[in-house]
Amino acid sequence: MNKPVHFKDEIRQSFFSYSLIPAVIFAVAVITVTAGVWNWTLYKRADSENRKISQSLNRAVNAYKNQVAQEFPVAVSSLHYDSEAVSLVYSMQKSCILKQGISADFAVLSPSYEVLLQGSSGGVFCVPAWQDQFYWGALGRMESSPGKTIIEISSDYNTEGLPEIVIGRAILENGNVGGYLIYTISGDAARKQLHTAIPFAVADVRGVFFTGSDSRYEDQLEEIPLDYRRKTGYFFSGKEAVCRTATPDGLFAVYTFSDTEQLQQTILSIFFMIIAVLILVIRGLFLSAEKISEEKSETIDKIVDAYKEVEKGNLDRHLSVDSNIEFQTIADAYNEMLANVKRLIEENNRETQEKYIAELKQLEMQFNPHFLYNTLENIKFLIKLDPDKAQKTILCLSELLRYSINNELTVMPVDEDIHYIENYLYILKMRFGSRFEYTIDIPVSVQKYLIPKLILQPLIGNSVKYGFESCEHMEIWITARAAGGKLWITVKDNGSGIEKEHLKEIRQLLKSESNETRHIGLYNVQRRIQLMYGEMYGLKLESSKGEGTAAKIVLPCVRGDIK
Repeated sequence: MNKPVHFKDEIRQSFFSYSLIPAVIFAVAVITVTAGVWNWTLYKRADSENRKISQSLNRAVNAYKNQVAQEFPVAVSSLHYDSEAVSLVYSMQKSCILKQGISADFAVLSPSYEVLLQGSSGGVFCVPAWQDQFYWGALGRMESSPGKTIIEISSDYNTEGLPEIVIGRAILENGNVGGYLIYTISGDAARKQLHTAIPFAVADVRGVFFTGSDSRYEDQLEEIPLDYRRKTGYFFSGKEAVCRTATPDGLFAVYTFSDTEQLQQTILSIFFMIIAVLILVIRGLFLSAEKISEEKSETIDKIVDAYKEVEKGNLDRHLSVDSNIEFQTIADAYNEMLANVKRLIEENNRETQEKYIAELKQLEMQFNPHFLYNTLENIKFLIKLDPDKAQKTILCLSELLRYSINNELTVMPVDEDIHYIENYLYILKMRFGSRFEYTIDIPVSVQKYLIPKLILQPLIGNSVKYGFESCEHMEIWITARAAGGKLWITVKDNGSGIEKEHLKEIRQLLKSESNETRHIGLYNVQRRIQLMYGEMYGLKLESSKGEGTAAKIVLPCVRGDIK
């Protein structure tokens, strides 16, 4: 169910809808567009720097890769003794290095990893002690794959243990490894010569750190922090916008970083400023809306209050409105409606009462004609066979009939009503003889409770009518008890009982408001009780095929004058 909305609330909501909400939407749009444009600017700048770094690094690595792949100009062993060979090799490698945007160092090694020639005079290049024992590191991979150029990031081949890009290949002489030519690009050289405008970092595809503008981009494992390696493309990590791409050859990952703290602070400043303005605007709008809504809805409140009084049952609340013509028309219609409602209620109550009394009297007077016919037939034979019993039977029948047609009596005490029920049972006893027995057990404590007159007669008649179908000897027990403010009276028989499906149909009938079946007696009992006492009282049936039937009526425990 939708929550009701008051007219005053709608006026206030209109103020908010047509003034405050558009302002809020506009402010949010401004913040969103500002943040979006700023973010796009950050992205374009980061992407541009990233591409520049990636292309510069890729060009240098490919140039050194191509150089080591060329045929070595002299025999490696000649570098031990031939100064011209040393000069030739040195000048060729230096010439190659000077042409590149990122400088490198070079070294020529013998097959036993002895450094024969290197570009730096300080002897920076070195071979680790374990190299001649294991095929580890870049040199190990060059020896095991002599026809392949090895490119990787390593800190094993310099005296300072710093990461550098190692580009090398075995020099083949007559099909055998005659030595090794290696270029190394240091992280410091790359950082100085890349000339980036924003922070950056370079690592290989495994995350091994090579160089960067700040040490915070390298963790304790000499790798790019995991938070940066989890994603690719453009993303946010903490207070930084990160752009990650791979070099064209796919060997290295380039990261560029943009500080977003300033952006966040600016957006927050704008946000709090807008919130402050909105609070002032909301306060002003609220006061204005409250005043206007009170003025415009005073007459409506008066009309609503009048209708609420009618809803509570007060039909004497009339409306007097001194306002515009529309509200005066509503007030006049309301007063006229109230007068018509009161008149209709009085007429309806009168008709309902008359209908209720008529239906109740009709139900009380529905005596089974077959019972009268059978009783008169029995009297006819008893007059000849036993005149005394015939006379008593006639007296019982006359008392029963006078009692049933007495319209002045609606309810009777239990003990008095049972007296007339005993007349009915006596007549049945005369009819069926030894085949019929009955027992009445009514405690003294319930005998003065009032019950509808002859309410038990249809139940007894029903037991006799259907119970003898497969039963030679019938016995009926009538009992009563009071509990929880309710009076329970039970008529139980040992007759043939009711099948489960048939019992379900009868119970459904007792819940309906009309009866088009042959079960007139049971329906009349249920209808009389509910007309007099309400739907929480009535008739309940319990039965099983071959085990008899128990009909229980539930009534309120009432003592009082006979009506």
